[in-house]
Amino acid sequence: MRREIWGGLGRVVIIGILASVTAWLAMRGFVPAYGAPDAPIGDRVARRELVVVVPEDVLTLDPARFNRHAITESVHHLLYRRLLSREGVGFTLDLAQSIEPVDERTWRIQVKPGLETPEGQRYGAREIAQWLERLISPAGIDGFPSVARSRLSAIASVRAEGDTVWVKLSRPWPQIVAQLAREPIALLSPEGEVKPTGPFRVERWDRGNRIILSRVGPAGQGEPTHIRIEVVASAEERLRRVLSGSAHIGVGLPPDALWRLQRTAGVKAVAVPQSRVHFVEFDVSRPPFNDARVRLALNMAVDRRRLVEALMEREAVAVATLLSPVTYGFDPDVHPIPYDPDGAQQLLAEAGYPRGFEFELDTIPGKRRVAEAIGEMLAEVGVTAFVRVWSDWPSLREAIQRENRQAWLGEWGNSSMDPAGALWPKLHSRGEANYGKYRDRTLDAMLERAEGTLDPVERLEAYREIQRYLTESAAMLYGYAQYDIYAVDATLQWTPWPEGLLNLATAKWTR
Repeated sequence: MRREIWGGLGRVVIIGILASVTAWLAMRGFVPAYGAPDAPIGDRVARRELVVVVPEDVLTLDPARFNRHAITESVHHLLYRRLLSREGVGFTLDLAQSIEPVDERTWRIQVKPGLETPEGQRYGAREIAQWLERLISPAGIDGFPSVARSRLSAIASVRAEGDTVWVKLSRPWPQIVAQLAREPIALLSPEGEVKPTGPFRVERWDRGNRIILSRVGPAGQGEPTHIRIEVVASAEERLRRVLSGSAHIGVGLPPDALWRLQRTAGVKAVAVPQSRVHFVEFDVSRPPFNDARVRLALNMAVDRRRLVEALMEREAVAVATLLSPVTYGFDPDVHPIPYDPDGAQQLLAEAGYPRGFEFELDTIPGKRRVAEAIGEMLAEVGVTAFVRVWSDWPSLREAIQRENRQAWLGEWGNSSMDPAGALWPKLHSRGEANYGKYRDRTLDAMLERAEGTLDPVERLEAYREIQRYLTESAAMLYGYAQYDIYAVDATLQWTPWPEGLLNLATAKWTR
């Protein structure tokens, strides 16, 4: 774990778990997305085009006109800079010199002096505030609110004063830092035209087929001068193009892609954990799952390592709580509840179930094998889980909300990558997705204290404490986070981000 102090703010943490994740991948046969730089190149560089095959096209080039879409965001990362950027599961400053809270509803963003676009256009706090105002205003685009307004719903107003952008919030919002790390900053021309601030420009866009981006200015050693993103509907065809050498990166691959990549020369598999976590949720309002000893026993009865290796073919990692390894504040020192069937039987006996019990375990077709595997492990400690398969999640969720289900396989995606985005909705007593009716006054108080803490270092320490507590209280049967697998040319050095964000700006050839 490492800590980097931001200028001005003086207390923003970067939690470096990339090394541990990389080591975990290497142990399991994945090739990490790191390599040696190539030889220096001359001043004149021939066109070097990076070809990426994806399942769908970019939605728009205007960041204000969409909410969340991985391919679109990936292109925007090339076209626009940000106030701060992701680094591992933390942040590093970009356009901002410092970001700090003044009080619970006021944040001060100090903008770096002398900012210029690659074409030489100067800009600063005034232009950044003008762009943010376009995003949050009820009449930001042609008299109507922008689609992006929902991303920044807690921001009430912004204004520029010298080199400072002042942000007023409608409510305390500690997640503002994580959200601004995903927010592109563009410039507006006097006519209202959106102008890029990043290192690439659109050379050509054949809607539905491809978009080609060209770098403004010289490319560094091994860096592409152009990036061509091709839309290929078939997952099999996307993989075939990388295997044949006609593409350098393939996104959204068929189920057997890892096996085929590991057996083909000249390519490699790059794996990135998803923020989405899979688990078994219980109705804890009634026996037997209202007893923490029962929930802990079931956690101890499930061998997550066997589950990941046999069913996920090692394309997943066991998790200790509802936080994936890519979530801000994830604590790698908090380990999953260990597999201990003898200890599970002892706890069940203490809870009044020496011979186990029976219950229905609900799932949907895509997770049937996982549910059955969990049922087989529970049977080893005397607990019988009758697996019931529902046609789809909406039907199952409706039955859960009618309060007549006992336990079900669930999952939760956390696109904010902030710990509050998973723990509050699922486990706080007022959480909007707390389908199991989990009630824990101690946990509620811990979550409220964490969300009331503006100091980023103290806030992340509060979430580390929460993670430790969750392994003791066993609110759910914690499961795993799956990996996104990419097909990559073996000579390419590249570090993708979670949530399908491609981070193509880091791609470079090693030879």
